[in-house]
Amino acid sequence: MKTLIIGTAGHIDHGKTSLIKALNGFEGDTLKEEKERQITLKLSFSNLSRGGVNLAFIDVPGHKDLLKTMISGAFGFNASLFVVDINEGLRAQSLEHLMVLQILGVRRIILVLSKCDLCENLKQKSEEILEQMGALKMEPCKIFHTSTLTKMGIEDLKEFLFGLPFGLALQGLDEGQIFRLYIDRVFSLKGVGTIVTGSLNEGEIIRGEKIICPDSGEEMRVKNIQSFEKNLSHIRAPGRVALNLNCDYKKLQAGFLLSKKGFFRGFLECDVLLYAKDVRDQKFIFCVGSRQLETELRVLEKCADGEFFAHLRFKKKLFLGFNEAFILLENGRVFCGGRVLNPVSEPLKRDKKIKLLGLLREKNFPAAFDLLKNAHKRGFGLLSSYQRFGLKHEKALELAKNLKGAFVDEKGLNVYALDALDVLQKWVDSVLAKNPHAMIAPQSMSLRIPWASEGLCGFALKRMDLACERGVYFKKGLNLQSLQDEGLAKLYEILKNQALTPDAPYNLYENLELDRKSGDVLLKKLTKKGLVVRLAHNLFVEKSALENLKQELLLWLEKQSLDVQILKQKFRLSRKYAIAYLEYLDLDERVVKIKDSRFLKAKI
Repeated sequence: MKTLIIGTAGHIDHGKTSLIKALNGFEGDTLKEEKERQITLKLSFSNLSRGGVNLAFIDVPGHKDLLKTMISGAFGFNASLFVVDINEGLRAQSLEHLMVLQILGVRRIILVLSKCDLCENLKQKSEEILEQMGALKMEPCKIFHTSTLTKMGIEDLKEFLFGLPFGLALQGLDEGQIFRLYIDRVFSLKGVGTIVTGSLNEGEIIRGEKIICPDSGEEMRVKNIQSFEKNLSHIRAPGRVALNLNCDYKKLQAGFLLSKKGFFRGFLECDVLLYAKDVRDQKFIFCVGSRQLETELRVLEKCADGEFFAHLRFKKKLFLGFNEAFILLENGRVFCGGRVLNPVSEPLKRDKKIKLLGLLREKNFPAAFDLLKNAHKRGFGLLSSYQRFGLKHEKALELAKNLKGAFVDEKGLNVYALDALDVLQKWVDSVLAKNPHAMIAPQSMSLRIPWASEGLCGFALKRMDLACERGVYFKKGLNLQSLQDEGLAKLYEILKNQALTPDAPYNLYENLELDRKSGDVLLKKLTKKGLVVRLAHNLFVEKSALENLKQELLLWLEKQSLDVQILKQKFRLSRKYAIAYLEYLDLDERVVKIKDSRFLKAKI
């Protein structure tokens, strides 16, 4: 079934809630205070279905003090019923709601002129309202003259809504988008568990899938999906949705984001495009989805008439996405809004950042990639390409592979300027200068150079004038087997000298300029020959030193018991070594362990 989310907008008491009731019979004002004051105080949700089309309605309050509530609802709109009392015309909240719709890019605005049964001059009043909207560059796609009392225009409006062209109303929604949902309500039902609701504007969710709340770090499974009380196996944006989750509802709250794991990271800052006549550095309330929090704005540059690049800083991390719409409030009123261009912390100098934002504004991703490649000499990652550019990994890699002067590590999702190869080649040269018999593999090289991926290291090694056997690189003219034999002897000599306190294998490899793969092979050979004993994952001890210690410990047990503390003090060993040696002693049939102490069976 096709779903369209249609929200109301307009000044208080202009008939938004009455219009919804006339369309589908739903009474939105259910709170005692709403009935007493005859105004809408909260969002209400209802629907109207026919012939495979579902119209999901969000009715919002029109009172000026409830603007934040209206905004949180408006983030879910695909189209809007803009309700104006024809007798009063556009009022303060009419104009502010129009501004919200404009900022959020709600393209399909249906002008519903209400209370027309009380108007004596429909034509004149209609023209005045249309003229005002035209001046604001907010021309409606259709106009209806209605009366909820006489039912005037209601059936015609219904027919129009069911016939809305979905392609235009849903422009911008992509089937390739990742599931994202801002929670607007969270509660627990007895026998059911945690329920969250929200407007699904991006992606798809399937029953049984695992999702994450980045704000709390909670991972959870979707036990059930409902939309307007119907159980569903899956739902795709757009739509109103209720999710039954297997988590503690107290760990979630309105304004938190739900998404798929691994796609969104949280940051305390972002760079944005502002739509404003003028703006200065100051604090605002930042509204996105159903989330509102304080932000500190710093203007970067005026980039066009009525548009500015700006930097926003928050006190709590947000998990924003590229091109995500937002609204800024000043003293409770709409000041301006815009789009997120750079949702991550990007340490660029001002001039480069402004250039990057200009490219992102135009969605010129190839040029943006090129700028980032040259700015980050040690590479920039595409792992977060969906959050940063709205691109899935496949598309981001496709664009990156067309860059000039770049190496693209497809497996590691990294892009490097070719200058990085010079750095790596100098590193290899220094290693070989220090130890001409060094053996280097891409994996071990990348472990020692954290910013360089294994793919980049392998590419750098291939470009050098080196010999290569079984994935290991070394100086030409040498023989891998001879190098390994030499390495074996050196490794054994070091372990023999270190006796009971040997270094961890990776430290041993680094001292000998051995790659991890070759080092592991050598240690296995020493173990197989019986020259070294493996006591733990990263503890290899020379056999004669271990046996000498064992004899000393057995002699000690002739007189008294032995535990970790005694071993640490008597033999000056760390706890790690003491535990390993006691566990080795336990393998001897003459020794028995009672609680944490060791005894000779013959002495008990």
